[in-house]
Amino acid sequence: MSEQEIPDVEPSEHAVTGKEAGAKMLSNACAARDAFYASLGAVDSDVLAPLVNPSFMGGPRWPSLRQAWRVIRRPDSIIIASDGLSDPFEDDDDIFEPLGHLVEVCVEAPLSCFEDGDIAGSWLFDLVYQLSQNVADHGSIDLLVERHGSVSMALDLQASPSGLEDENEQVGVLLDATAPGIPAAFDTPYGPVMMLTATVLQPAELAYIGEAENRAEARAALARALAASPSGRLSVADRPAVTLP
Repeated sequence: MSEQEIPDVEPSEHAVTGKEAGAKMLSNACAARDAFYASLGAVDSDVLAPLVNPSFMGGPRWPSLRQAWRVIRRPDSIIIASDGLSDPFEDDDDIFEPLGHLVEVCVEAPLSCFEDGDIAGSWLFDLVYQLSQNVADHGSIDLLVERHGSVSMALDLQASPSGLEDENEQVGVLLDATAPGIPAAFDTPYGPVMMLTATVLQPAELAYIGEAENRAEARAALARALAASPSGRLSVADRPAVTLP
């Protein structure tokens, strides 16, 4: 289909027109997301954000251009969560569509993974950063999760812990909305946003998915095994691989 034949998409019932209305929509979206993150734990007042927006250097564009991540502290763990994938989209006619990519993503790890206190410089932040960019670039992760229950990815991390990379020097993650202790979605004035949790995989677990005839079933089995393991769905680099059929 040529560019001229692409049909126009009608604005949704929640779409608004104009910069002022769009700013209000963004404010409402941020308030709903902030309230949800506050329900998960103590949220750091400072956001993690790049000095130069990666979209200005050829990276994927986030809905409102703004790219940020929040640190949420729990008694025994820390969550690093994207903050902007569900911002409103703006088109060339100043029409704003709420909910952006319809998802936010996060990773949760024990406090022991951040003993040096440098969360922004940790491999776990790099993981959720790379995951966020993949979600923004793909644009339809929500549909894949709704259809298959979960997705898996192999990411190129800058400084992954020893033993975590596969033969391609990549680190696998399982991404879904079934992690215990993190709700599958949160509400906004414009509808729900899916909250996807990533769990880092051991190389044998990533290979198990790649070699399966039915990868959706393999990911579901892996999610159940991880949830039943001592570390649950926390991302821990040095844990043993779970036993799988």
